[in-house]
Amino acid sequence: MNYHLMVDDKFINDFIRDAEKVAPGNNTYIIDNWKNKAKFVKYDQAIFAPFYTPAFTAILKKITDKDKVFVHWASDLAVQAVLSLPANITTGMFFWGGDVVEIPASRFKKTIYGPLSLEYFEKNEERPKLKFNPMRPKRVFNSFAQRFFNYKGPDRKVARTREQFFNRLNLFLHWSRIDYEWLQRHYTTAAEYRYFYYDCGQKPDEAEQKVMNAPKDTSVTTILLGNSDTVTNNHLEALQALAPYKDQPIKLVIPLNYGNPKYGDLVENEAKRIFGADKVMALRSFLNRDDYYKLLAQVDVAVMYHYRTQAAGNILALLYRGKKIFIHGNSTLYRLLSNNNIAVFDSKEIGEMDFKQLIAPLDKATIEKNITIVDRLFNEADKLAALKLALN
Repeated sequence: MNYHLMVDDKFINDFIRDAEKVAPGNNTYIIDNWKNKAKFVKYDQAIFAPFYTPAFTAILKKITDKDKVFVHWASDLAVQAVLSLPANITTGMFFWGGDVVEIPASRFKKTIYGPLSLEYFEKNEERPKLKFNPMRPKRVFNSFAQRFFNYKGPDRKVARTREQFFNRLNLFLHWSRIDYEWLQRHYTTAAEYRYFYYDCGQKPDEAEQKVMNAPKDTSVTTILLGNSDTVTNNHLEALQALAPYKDQPIKLVIPLNYGNPKYGDLVENEAKRIFGADKVMALRSFLNRDDYYKLLAQVDVAVMYHYRTQAAGNILALLYRGKKIFIHGNSTLYRLLSNNNIAVFDSKEIGEMDFKQLIAPLDKATIEKNITIVDRLFNEADKLAALKLALN
């Protein structure tokens, strides 16, 4: 049996579908959430048992050396669950990115945040929040001490636990060896690399093709900025880079509906301050996949300022729609795509080009070449074959 330790996320439904194709009836899907609070996972096969509950502990006790355990998002509780198992049980990790590069929170902060975003992170997210209750003076004192004196202590503990986790990991499943090599540089691990990617329906369907082919207002250039309201988007740096074009006929579309709403407020307000409210469309409520991809079909240019691999699903969807994409050169995703001769552009060059260069669309031959290479890098038959090998 394969035991999957999972979060409630939009990628999980498609994974369950694929896993049941290649290993039907040989999987147990455990979601770290209560069913009545789940937003995304809809499959009946899923078991909703938060990882701190007795129900989850009871499942762990059933696992033997004939089983495999796979982590889909390496939360602290998932890592602890794996480390509680006997060493002879095969364990694998489906790499997401943030669950490695952003945990512990401070370890890699200088490599994933730009200067402005780093300042925001250190001020607002790095340290525990103060808990003020005059009726509980001891708790107030402990909260103050944790925020201002001992905030790095928990990070050091998490780092040690992660070292143990990666040291015992057997399989690392992902679509980029560059990220695998990053892991090897920062952790001691003998995990074997296996190819895999989460499907999220990136290719446009017939209905969306009609949207793409419909007449469009060419007097305004629509620029997509980032993929979520998380600080690793480096929105503040991106807005500064785009500021020279503030008087041009543009509309900024900024997805801020997946992450930290308070940070999203900051980004929305800063964008409106620089560009004016009439040029900013902040997405603050959830859009289903079909509606979101229809929105992407109307984008002219996309700007991703992440310093790490992030927004891969968005970027692939944009490539399939023939869009011009800027990805920061620090990102391992930029390296993967550019190394494979996909026409993407470095976000670091924004601000140095004139507006016509920025918005110049890709020609038909380049679009077709991009799609051909993406199809090769993200091949469904190869993915299902590799998943079958991992789960059987």
